[in-house]
Amino acid sequence: MRILITGANGFVGSHITEQLISDKHEITALIRKSSNIKYIKDCNINYEYVSLDDEEKLTKLLAKFDVVLHCAGVVRALNWEGYEKTNIIGTRNIVNAAIKNKSTLKKFIYISSQAAMGPSTTETPKLLTEKESPVSFYGKSKLLAEQEVKKLEGNVPYTILRPASVYGPRDKDIFIFFNLVKHHLKPQTYAKRFIQLVFVKDIAGVISKILENENTNNKTYYLSDGSIYTWKSVAETIAKANNIKTIPVMLFDFIFKTTAALYEVVAKFTKKPQVLSREKIVEMLQTYWTADSSAITKDTGFEFKKLEIGAKITYNWYVENKYF
Repeated sequence: MRILITGANGFVGSHITEQLISDKHEITALIRKSSNIKYIKDCNINYEYVSLDDEEKLTKLLAKFDVVLHCAGVVRALNWEGYEKTNIIGTRNIVNAAIKNKSTLKKFIYISSQAAMGPSTTETPKLLTEKESPVSFYGKSKLLAEQEVKKLEGNVPYTILRPASVYGPRDKDIFIFFNLVKHHLKPQTYAKRFIQLVFVKDIAGVISKILENENTNNKTYYLSDGSIYTWKSVAETIAKANNIKTIPVMLFDFIFKTTAALYEVVAKFTKKPQVLSREKIVEMLQTYWTADSSAITKDTGFEFKKLEIGAKITYNWYVENKYF
């Protein structure tokens, strides 16, 4: 199949690109000329330099493809407008272009986020039928982007994927857990917090399964390995998978809040979004981030890797690539 991928050069997008090349699809990456393509520079793919702001050029471009895989998005921004421009308006433009090519497009796949659903109220996984309640600009922008994608119904079949916290080779966010464990530290929070994880290569594997699967048309799915973790159990699993002894280190909420405030001062002066912000801390300090991911396995038969396996693969990659 001829597949156009936005965000192919990013953490998640690059793994998807590699999977689809392995599956013998013809891949084209939609990127900016200024994009860092180090993760995909050795891949046998084509490049198109069309902005998500340009609906007219997008419309002409999409006529060449069977599938659009929209992975591009802003994870960090200085304000709401930063999220809105790419996550909402950019998605609206490529959706409108897809509708104009409804006679040739076979599928539109959107990579959203568990942040769009908002936290759950109990440890019991949140169902897709439950109301979304995002707690950050990022989560709200992804939810509004999903609403743009749903306009495709009746024109182009779509699938929306909401991954839990993503880890794996090339990640720089959950890397903090691996780095602390490498230094024999086991991070844990004073208050218990429950999260879910998904190995990045499993997102790519799911997409491989849904490309021509009509059971997934016009549906939304949560993606996770199905387990529920605390921060402590994540660190313990990483340590056990890699035979590392650790000692506990307590991370109090005020540490996160203070650090985020300092990062925001840096962002104000540099005019560049930082790794942490008070918005991100609000997401991090929710008690429950759990959702029911059983539907994707039911519809595709895909089985997710457990953290023990993914953690070993990821740790070894960090070692080989000198992240530590």
